[in-house]
Amino acid sequence: MNMAIDRNRVIPCYVSGKGMHATDATWRFKTTVMEVLQSSGLGYDTRYDYYRKQFPDMIAAEFSRMVCDPIEYYDKDWPGWRLENKNRFENEDELVTAFFLERDRVFQSDARVAIFGFDEAGFGSGVNVMRFVHSGKPVLGFYNPDRFHKGHNIHNVIQLAMDYPDVVTLRRYRDVDEISAHVVAWLGDWSSTI
Repeated sequence: MNMAIDRNRVIPCYVSGKGMHATDATWRFKTTVMEVLQSSGLGYDTRYDYYRKQFPDMIAAEFSRMVCDPIEYYDKDWPGWRLENKNRFENEDELVTAFFLERDRVFQSDARVAIFGFDEAGFGSGVNVMRFVHSGKPVLGFYNPDRFHKGHNIHNVIQLAMDYPDVVTLRRYRDVDEISAHVVAWLGDWSSTI
């Protein structure tokens, strides 16, 4: 069942983590956050909300998992946009980036807060989190100290909370089941101020 969102009651959120080449760790994080946003009534993911209109009848769990992938894999507008804009760019990478960036800027702009999974975060997550920090939008970030952070300096993530304590809240977790309670508590704290 696809319930309408009362935008006067809930907080638009940007749920992020590794996109392309993500593994089950990030997929579980993102789908857990999307599920708690939907079930708690405190918020909604702006990407989830946008694409739900394209896939209104898809089973919620399948849909949540799908929107964790790069949007050019499933966005129904991509083939037409690609054809219409293919001559504007020198190569396919620029074309895909322009398409994604156009939509992602809207998702970020519409969001009033961001929730990041940093376990597999890369350069893209770093760029995106700094967009929220510099716009003064609150960020809730998660990292699991037990995960092997290959090619990823967790101290850079911790530095975010130290450098921007008024905007960034960082939570350690050991099991994905802990995330829901943190999200609900954090959104509850912000709901009266945003």
